Amino acid sequence: MFTGTICSILLFTNHKKKKSNTYLGLAILAFVWLNTKTLLLSLNLWEIHGFGFFPNGIELAIPPLFYFYLKSLVQPSFTFGRKQWLHFIPFFLSQCYATFVYIAIMQTSIYSEKYIIANSFLFNEVKHIEEYLMIISTIIYLYFGFQHIQKYRNWLSKNIADTKYSELNFLNILLFGVSFISIYILTNLMLNSILPYEYNWRWRLGHVLIAVLIYYLGLVGYKNSDLVPLEFSIKPKPKQPKNLTDEIQSSIMSKFKIAIDEDKVHLNPKLSLQELAKLIGVSETNLSNSINTYYGENFRTVINKKRIEEVKKRLLNDDLNNLSFLGLAKECGFNSEASFYRIFKTTVGFTPKQYLEKHLNIPKTQ
Repeated sequence: MFTGTICSILLFTNHKKKKSNTYLGLAILAFVWLNTKTLLLSLNLWEIHGFGFFPNGIELAIPPLFYFYLKSLVQPSFTFGRKQWLHFIPFFLSQCYATFVYIAIMQTSIYSEKYIIANSFLFNEVKHIEEYLMIISTIIYLYFGFQHIQKYRNWLSKNIADTKYSELNFLNILLFGVSFISIYILTNLMLNSILPYEYNWRWRLGHVLIAVLIYYLGLVGYKNSDLVPLEFSIKPKPKQPKNLTDEIQSSIMSKFKIAIDEDKVHLNPKLSLQELAKLIGVSETNLSNSINTYYGENFRTVINKKRIEEVKKRLLNDDLNNLSFLGLAKECGFNSEASFYRIFKTTVGFTPKQYLEKHLNIPKTQ
């Protein structure tokens, strides 16, 4: 809880003041507040007057907060308006009900009487419904949130070769983590009805998993808090022939190769599909389709591989005399150090240093 709070504060005070950081900070704080339930039980405070039945259920606020985090990551101009408050109606209703029960049971300090009063309002049944509702809403919000992320990735790979714009791959682990915990909680809820007296260790393990997720969200979220996603919108595409003739594709690819081999357009770190299509005088759709057909890969991947070829050529030509690996990468069109090393290793199978040692027989440094 302490670590999550610190990470949230760091996200709130980040110098870029991005909306996505705010939503992530709020989501982490929601997880922190959720753990106060465990805290009350582990410190044996639940049966003490004022602590038991305290309205600290915030589960239903977490899924929409994650959704807004994912959406604002790829749409920096996203604003929180009146309609967005509708996503928190289940949370507000839950809190109103929990507060009502809490006020009702405060008339007595005897726990057994509190329990009877709470049960008269179907407290346990309502909480079970809320738990299942949280799982369902998590699945729904994750689905729509990652739909935004996938559309962004597809658009980025087809249109932008600038490596400073992240593909947000770190979110894959987040998706897996949240999905796994949701399935774990759902399984526990189902097992509770079968094994009602043997559930403590399963829920304790669940609390450990939630704690791990808080650490991951805080550390990775803060590490990527300075990412600058590119604002994108999917525009209706003009009607194009479904299948380009071989002659047209051949013509387009000839122009593309001239732009690469002679004009060295791939060395421009801000190169986009739109810019390249305009340069060689073809439509964006036809250029994209031709590249996909010819190389079997999208525009971003092809351009970055061309850049890697240029880096390899310059490495073997001893162009490192006055440049570092990063300096050479920037001259070859890379705008991000992390992306350069990742793409080089993926494409070549070695790091730049290993590649140089292998091909020039340079002794490995100790």
